[in-house]
Amino acid sequence: MKISALFISFFFILTNAAFAQKEAAIWYFGNNAGLDFNSGSPVALTNGQLFTKEGCTTISDKDGNLLFYTDGSVVYNKNHQTMPNGYGLMGNNSSTQSAIIVPKPNNPYIYYIFTVDQPLPANADDDPLNDIDAPNNGLNYSQVDMRLDNGLGDLVIAEKNIPLVTYNPNDNDEIKYKCSEKITAVQHDDGVSFWVITHFINNFYAFKIGIQGVNKTPVKTSTNLTIPIGGYLANAIGYIKASPNGKKIAIANNSSRRTNEKGPKGNPIRDTGNVLLYDFDASTGKTSNEMVLLSNANPYGVEFSAKTKKLYITTNKFSADGETILESLLVQYDLKSSNIVGSKTIVAASPLISGALQLAIDEKIYRAGYVTSDPKRNKISVINNPEADGTGCNYRENAIDLKTGSTEQGLPPFITSLFLYAFSYEFNCFGQATHFFINSVEKIDAVLWDFGDGTTSTDRKPYHTYLAPGDYKVTVIKTVNGENREPLEKTITIYETPTILATPYKLIQCDTQDAFPTDGLSTFNLSLANDSLCLGQKDFEVGYYHSIADAENDTANIQSIPNIYQNSIPDEPIYAKVFQANSTCYNIGTIILQANKNRTIQPEAFYKCDSGDGTALFDLDEKKVLIKTELSIPSDVVLFFYATKKDADLSQNELVVVYSSPPKTLFIRAQDNDGCYGTGQFDLKVEPIPKINPLENKIMCEGSTILSVVFDAGILTPYIASDYTYQWSTNEKTQTISVSKEGEYTVIVTNKSGCTAVHKSVLSLSYLAKINSIIVNDLRTTNNIIIDVINPSDYQYMLQFENGTATPFQNSPIFENVPGGFHELKIQNKDFNCEYVTRKVAVLDAPKFFTPNSDGINDYWNLNGINSSYYKNAVIYIFDRYGKLLKQISPSNKGWDGIYNGLLLASDDYWFSVKLEDGREASGHFSLRR
Repeated sequence: MKISALFISFFFILTNAAFAQKEAAIWYFGNNAGLDFNSGSPVALTNGQLFTKEGCTTISDKDGNLLFYTDGSVVYNKNHQTMPNGYGLMGNNSSTQSAIIVPKPNNPYIYYIFTVDQPLPANADDDPLNDIDAPNNGLNYSQVDMRLDNGLGDLVIAEKNIPLVTYNPNDNDEIKYKCSEKITAVQHDDGVSFWVITHFINNFYAFKIGIQGVNKTPVKTSTNLTIPIGGYLANAIGYIKASPNGKKIAIANNSSRRTNEKGPKGNPIRDTGNVLLYDFDASTGKTSNEMVLLSNANPYGVEFSAKTKKLYITTNKFSADGETILESLLVQYDLKSSNIVGSKTIVAASPLISGALQLAIDEKIYRAGYVTSDPKRNKISVINNPEADGTGCNYRENAIDLKTGSTEQGLPPFITSLFLYAFSYEFNCFGQATHFFINSVEKIDAVLWDFGDGTTSTDRKPYHTYLAPGDYKVTVIKTVNGENREPLEKTITIYETPTILATPYKLIQCDTQDAFPTDGLSTFNLSLANDSLCLGQKDFEVGYYHSIADAENDTANIQSIPNIYQNSIPDEPIYAKVFQANSTCYNIGTIILQANKNRTIQPEAFYKCDSGDGTALFDLDEKKVLIKTELSIPSDVVLFFYATKKDADLSQNELVVVYSSPPKTLFIRAQDNDGCYGTGQFDLKVEPIPKINPLENKIMCEGSTILSVVFDAGILTPYIASDYTYQWSTNEKTQTISVSKEGEYTVIVTNKSGCTAVHKSVLSLSYLAKINSIIVNDLRTTNNIIIDVINPSDYQYMLQFENGTATPFQNSPIFENVPGGFHELKIQNKDFNCEYVTRKVAVLDAPKFFTPNSDGINDYWNLNGINSSYYKNAVIYIFDRYGKLLKQISPSNKGWDGIYNGLLLASDDYWFSVKLEDGREASGHFSLRR
């Protein structure tokens, strides 16, 4: 291969085997408890700093050397000291799986700690007085950089406690809890990335961790399983695990009750939990094929065997009152059985509480748990042969001595697919011999590789050269102790070398960052060269280096110089490594950093009108045209605007076309075909709009002698009328107009700056009430009046009584308990102060008796409510009980005195009838008393 000073193309070695088999060799858990598996058997460690009831996690390097560990709140380095920023993580040591550690792909220095909080109901209710370490923090991640603190590692402040959403942000109840206590991780099908998986209510959430970091948008899978938040905290408890082959997910829910209410005797409700099994697609992050394995139980721990042949579960059994753990069960399921549910086998019943189960690199499964009466709790149990059926699995209780450490319920979770069910490869660029090898500590008798292109190999660590780029499904079958293991499969991609610009690319910057505008030195944004170097290809990544050797030696692509770079000499050459993510393919090109003398661009200010809040909308494309015209800038020059001088110098954070802003200065970067043409700045000016009253309402009353009203433009004082122009919707251009028709009238008021405001005037006509009828219900115990009027809710109603008193105005057209008499009704539009509509209303009231004994009291009987002038022709007839007409009287006289033909009539009941001129007729009776 030819190597040119201008263009260099070659391969480098980036191993995908950065994480081999011993990342899980060291465990820290419980109270100062720990185990070291590097020798092949667990050896007790007593130097741990954890005091945790449940959650914990540990990570070592590929050779089994401790890196750091945590309980989800505090992070300890390999010297068992708290990392400088290793406190305040948002996990909780009483969360089932408070944390899990995931390496950043293709970066040997960066790790992510994913934490889940303990979702307490006390932090979700409306009483702040009972909060415990509020709020519930849900799922978060933090980044650890092992290069910090002199190689001991530390948390990166900018990447600490970054929230991940595993709930419906539109549901207030879900927001209060955010997540369960479950978290697991598994390798992605691409063999490079990872999935971090949790479950909340009725959804799995799978977050992808790739070479770019954590993708905060999860793959969401809904499940038939629903775990109500009404039963939290108990419902949140229990483990979730991914199988070593990455194809299964098991989840234990300690409870699934709908509320936290106690039983009839005040006892806890038990036996509502369940364990479910799912298929998992490591290429998509989706779960499927839900299978209920266990129900009506109290499960806690779950774990798969190394070959994913068996699944183990721990579950508690309680006393009848739900208060005391009587025993726990260790249960096995055969995942190769045609009837998995029916394969349930109780391996052991034990006085231990049900604790965590964790697969180790020795392919044994270890169990936490203790007898509640044991003060030492310094032993854990082990399943020696997890692949065996039933009790043949050789479960040994309390077989592992922790010495001075003590166990609680938790054990540290790991990505078991990394060290037990994976193979790795390196050199995947077309033309290279790709190297394959197995990640395992087990003793392998033989292997059979199928490279997916029709060729095979029995070498333990074969090299294979593919004849064409593309995707290949690689399979390896291991023979261990004479047994063929389940095939390991992985789809690998053989990439072509990136095609890049074959000649040096000049990255030209204006020399504006120092006091020497002609020294050829400036600050460059190297990423501006990416597009040209990559010939427009967006799938490539680019790093920049001082030398070809630097680029070649950075096999992990993590030691490139910062993209914001100041050249040290004029026309300094910089080397660009253009590489394909997840591959060992790259090309190296050259860029020349050239700083030209700057042209100063100083245009006029840009004026726009206030939007009403002190800001204006500026059309920046409009301003670009104005600047090029104003300053006669050549047509091939492209202008860019920025909020800061630094952004303009580095060509970053370009402003959008329509920019909302208060008054400020914007910075210009002008580029032509040769690079930077010039820089400058201009001011944004926000012009005031006319200050006006936006709305005026006036009323014109029906029947009024005022036939028009005058509206003005509503300009607020003080003002000078000549400073404004007016455009009314009537086409008039005066400050005021006179109108007589009901409706809306608008005027556009424009000031000398050309800024406008709109004033609206509304003329409403107040209509007099249109009465259909007035219904009087009188001559009864309680009289009432009902007014039938068009649009009755538009009006108010009042009665002026005959005796001079009156009711207040009311909204109802019905008057109750009206006394007899001749009254006046007044009706007025309730919204406007216009004229009344009046009507006379007679409410008849017949006295029940009279006493004609010449004492001046009740000596005469006549109807009340008849006005003699208004009803002057009304006639009242009086009859005896036999219908004989005794007297005819008028409303205008005193009435009847009880005499007929000169004779005083006896005490008795008498009858009357009346006919009014408006057509009303009425009748009744009364008593004469002597």
